[in-house]
Amino acid sequence: MTTAILAALGATLLYGLASVAQGFAARRATGPAVVRHPAYLAGIAADVAAWALSLVAMTQLPLFVVQSMLAASLGVAVLVAWPVLKLTLRRQDWAGVAVATAGVALVSACAGAESSVAPPGWFTPALGACLAVVAVVGCLGYRRARGVLFAALAGLAFSLAALAGRAVMGAGDLGWHVLESPLAWSVAIAGVLGTLFYARALERGSFGSATAVMWVVESLVPGIVGIEVLGRDR
Repeated sequence: MTTAILAALGATLLYGLASVAQGFAARRATGPAVVRHPAYLAGIAADVAAWALSLVAMTQLPLFVVQSMLAASLGVAVLVAWPVLKLTLRRQDWAGVAVATAGVALVSACAGAESSVAPPGWFTPALGACLAVVAVVGCLGYRRARGVLFAALAGLAFSLAALAGRAVMGAGDLGWHVLESPLAWSVAIAGVLGTLFYARALERGSFGSATAVMWVVESLVPGIVGIEVLGRDR
């Protein structure tokens, strides 16, 4: 349990730093050039490391607990972005960071073990359909949609990645041939879409609002679906 909590906390820190690095890049490049900026690439590396740590956390903690802890990366991002991106933080912003930290501490204290449950037969095609909808909406709105839409789409994409990853673990077969699983590919595709849409959200909206919307969606969706579908024996 201690290892899982430490892994989740490490992922939280890395996700927060990654968001700031990506926000830094979005202020210095536009369009496809954003994802080629060195700071953005550094952010991606931090995201990958954070994702690996979150998988370690999911081996012993419920999905909703891990996602709730990861949502605290918003607080990390705000605190680091304050001096790096020259953000102006109001009193309520600091209060929000404090409340988020307290909430994460409470969730961590109440965390319990969760058994691995294989997903039902309809789960994989449903997840693939949701992934296709997210991709289509993002492509159709790429030129004109507001940053908040892309932030929500990024949150949904990362939610699907988390759910697919949890489902792969629930299946209990993590050998090399797991790469033949549609769920494994869904993790990769959803991760790429989430990365691209978050970059677009940073271009077309403010760092704070884009990051907040993304993490609200990314915390709620996997938590709700995980509890109902993947979080208990049937």
